[in-house]
Amino acid sequence: MFSLTRELFWALAGNTVVGFGAGTATIAAFAPSLPVVGDPHFLVRTVIVSIGFAFFFAGYHITQAGTYRDTSEPLVTSLAPHVNQSATDENPNRNRSIKTNGMVVVRGIFIILGVLGLGAGMRLFAMTIESWDPMLGLLSGIVCISGYIFGHIGINWVLL
Repeated sequence: MFSLTRELFWALAGNTVVGFGAGTATIAAFAPSLPVVGDPHFLVRTVIVSIGFAFFFAGYHITQAGTYRDTSEPLVTSLAPHVNQSATDENPNRNRSIKTNGMVVVRGIFIILGVLGLGAGMRLFAMTIESWDPMLGLLSGIVCISGYIFGHIGINWVLL
């Protein structure tokens, strides 16, 4: 059973990280210039926006994992990706470790593609607003939505 205090704590903790990430991504994508780096190249902005989305994803995962974790399970374990694979050879621990590590890498690749896709898509969207171009708008939508889908797969290991 979940307690309201516990759920509220994890909602606030995760949403604080989400807010920081979303704010960073938005400012880096839309601001005419950035503190310290001025008016950076598209790739530099994309990396900064992507870092914002990485924080966004982390906050989202913190909210989920913290709220729904088994309290007997260590917090670090609940925040790590879960892989429900059964071992099949005579040394179950060795096989499970190989499968688990491989899945963590695959999920990590999806998350990286997700944050980079969202970062590039959001910056392209900002450029579309600055100077209207229908093809750039279409590209920004495709890149951004693809990034969201890849990130969602990496975090939740489900398509949508």
